[in-house]
Amino acid sequence: MRRGFMPMLAIVGPCLASCSGLGMSGGPPVSAPVVATPAPPAPPAIPTGPALGGVLGGAVGASLSEADREAAWTAQLTALDSGQRRSWRGGHGVFGFVEPGAETGAGCRAYSQTIYVAGRPNRGQGVGCKQADGSWKMTN
Repeated sequence: MRRGFMPMLAIVGPCLASCSGLGMSGGPPVSAPVVATPAPPAPPAIPTGPALGGVLGGAVGASLSEADREAAWTAQLTALDSGQRRSWRGGHGVFGFVEPGAETGAGCRAYSQTIYVAGRPNRGQGVGCKQADGSWKMTN
């Protein structure tokens, strides 16, 4: 029996080695197509310095953490868009609110802003004007 086994292995062995990647169907393995998922849109960039407007655009705004500045900026934009007062609360005990005024015919709106840092109110005001792309530009 041993003599018959060796010649058979010499014939079958190379076939098994060369056919191992073919799979049952005799063709190369087929994989599912890769579909690229689009990345979510990036949030609009938060301006820095005076472009933030009001008290947020001054020394008080510069002293806030990035997360606190983002919360205040988001509240400011929401207040300008809606025409209604918006409050916000950041980390580290910082909070505030924005009170928009009436919209002018030119798409601008005055607003007042109060930011509480360490329990002390910091007040400011500014004017935001809506741009053609829907963004707001602070012009104070």
